[in-house]
Amino acid sequence: MKAKLVRVMPSFRKKMEQLDIDIEDGLKNALMRMSRTAVDMSPVDTGSYVTSFSFSTGEGRPRGKSSENKPKVANKQAVKDLGYDQLVLDINKLDLRNTTSFNFRNGSPHALDVENGTHWKRTAGYKVFAKIRNIYG
Repeated sequence: MKAKLVRVMPSFRKKMEQLDIDIEDGLKNALMRMSRTAVDMSPVDTGSYVTSFSFSTGEGRPRGKSSENKPKVANKQAVKDLGYDQLVLDINKLDLRNTTSFNFRNGSPHALDVENGTHWKRTAGYKVFAKIRNIYG
């Protein structure tokens, strides 16, 4: 049996390349919306938790700051904006076309306390990651 040669037209190739770009942009926008949601629903006391979110592909240390001996922040929105800006930088570093998985995490030493309320008396936990999973799947 003789192999049949298939020719791909340049216009089709261009459409496929544009589709790749559109998918990457869509994913990037979804990650930015998810980042904004996570930051907006996060509590701010010292700012350590909200600035410890990160996206990574597994290389390097996760961003994580301790709140121990830190004063309470005066401008909570400014700290949330900083946390969001850091996530945008992370997203822009991701090679979304060639990455099959990445992590969204909070490397703060007290991240589980914030999430679950473990070792706390003031709240049962903020459930930030649980809420993010409910919203974004």
